Parts: sequence; structure tokens; C-alpha cells
Amino acid sequence: MNRKKYFSFLFILISLQVLTGCGKGISPASAESEQQKAGFSGTITFVGTWPDSVQRTHLVVFKSPLNSIGDFNILNLSYLSLSIPAGTKSINFSSLDSSYVPIGPGEYSYIAVAQSKTPQVSFNRADWYVVGVYYANGDTTKPGKLIIPENTVVSNINITCDFNHLPPQPPGGN
Repeated sequence: MNRKKYFSFLFILISLQVLTGCGKGISPASAESEQQKAGFSGTITFVGTWPDSVQRTHLVVFKSPLNSIGDFNILNLSYLSLSIPAGTKSINFSSLDSSYVPIGPGEYSYIAVAQSKTPQVSFNRADWYVVGVYYANGDTTKPGKLIIPENTVVSNINITCDFNHLPPQPPGGN
């Protein structure tokens, strides 16, 4: 291959690479990927005195309702937040930046703040008790559903944890 043909071939190859590899041109990658993520955010407020025995506090989301002890399982768990520090009065959260188990688009039936007296994470239902539940539209008769559409962060998923008035416990709780 002579030199002129070589450079022509190289130019075509680089041009094809640029045209097919750039997709959406120059754009901030982090902003683009952030817009494509789905999740939820809100505020958790704690009222009253934290129990001294608490070792772990997490925001948890389950896909299906907790109608039996068997529903409290790893396959039903759709979200597990990082630990919330003891003594916290109020915390703003976003599922995009504060989880061990991330969440995606879908419909979720049980969103709660749960505490445990065990220092290690356990999937034994008896190790956990619920201190706050998400209720939609102020209806405290049943847990609210969380519906996360594609590419959307649902806001105002707010939970109040009143240590003096705990919510009803799911089956298997104390």
C-alpha cells in the first residue's frame, strides 16, 4: 500500500470511529447518566428518644407487602439504605446515593424505617422492628405504595418515626 492510500485509509477509519463512537456528541456524562436513573427521595424525621439498644437503623423497601413472616426475605427486599446514625433528628435522603441495595423503576408495596438490636445485618424477621412507615396522601390505615417510573426520581417520600407511637408491626415482629 502506498503512502497516499495508507493515509486515505487511516483518515476513513478514524472518521468512521468518530462518527459511530460519539453517539450523542459532547455532553456531560455524569449529568446524562444521572437523568437516566430512577429512584426516590424524601425526609425521615425522628420524634422522641432513641432507644439505647438500637444497633442499626435502615430505610427498607419491599416489592410485595409483608403479609407473612415468609414475605420478609432477601428476594422481596428491593432497597436497603446505608445505616442511619443513632440520635438523628431528621435526615434528607436520596436512593441514588445512600444504599447497599439500589432500587430501580417499579411498584413497591412496603417502605419503612426499621431498627435492629443486632450489630450485624440479619435477615431474621425477629431481629427487626419497624419505627416508621411511608403512608401515601396521609392515609395511615395502610402502607403507601411507591411507584417509580423509568428515568424518574420520585420526591417527598417522607416518613415520621415516633418512638412513642410505633406503627403496627408486620407479621413476625415483636
